[in-house]
Amino acid sequence: MSGTTEIFVATHDAAVRRAAELEASVESRGETDGPMAAVGDAPSLRLNGVTDLEVEILGGLAAKAVGAAGGESLDMADVSSDYLMVASDAMVQSLAELLTHTDDAGDSLIPEVAALWAAEEDMPFSGEIAEDHVRRIAQLASQAEQAERQQLYVWSSTAEA
Repeated sequence: MSGTTEIFVATHDAAVRRAAELEASVESRGETDGPMAAVGDAPSLRLNGVTDLEVEILGGLAAKAVGAAGGESLDMADVSSDYLMVASDAMVQSLAELLTHTDDAGDSLIPEVAALWAAEEDMPFSGEIAEDHVRRIAQLASQAEQAERQQLYVWSSTAEA
């Protein structure tokens, strides 16, 4: 499986509109890999070759790294979209905590979590790219955690490879 996943921070209504625009972009192209139209101006990260399952795996790795229980679940965000999910509060908190938690030597946990995530089967990136992605996802989670009515959303469309 391959596809495109976009992780973003928005209110529920804005997330539903964004999902509809993303789905229209995919339908007009007839595929999920490749360039998609930029949608909205909400803080976001687009990952090609990553599915919602890999995002859940990252949530689990983050939870384990920061010593939290659970944290890897994504739930359907709205019945209007099969592709739009919302990160659980536990997942958002675990990801956000990656920005401040350190190991016993005082080093950031992000490189370790990124290396574990990149080592997962079929991950399309490794090394510094994975570390940058994990850092950006953690920053998005932190923004969602601090915002009053916004949440961390994951829109993921997959296609058979």
